[in-house]
Amino acid sequence: MDLVAACRAFVSVSEHGSFTVGAAAARTAQSVVSRRVAALEQRLGERLLDRSSRR
Repeated sequence: MDLVAACRAFVSVSEHGSFTVGAAAARTAQSVVSRRVAALEQRLGERLLDRSSRR
């Protein structure tokens, strides 16, 4: 796992409040951003983001 890319993906999603918007802002596919955040969560052993479709 590229830890820097995973952290950047997390920050982008956090700042934009959405995986879709965060991925677009980072100019990365949403599926890639989702996988990177999931890998970061697994490495840290904690859930970082709520993935529900409701805010």
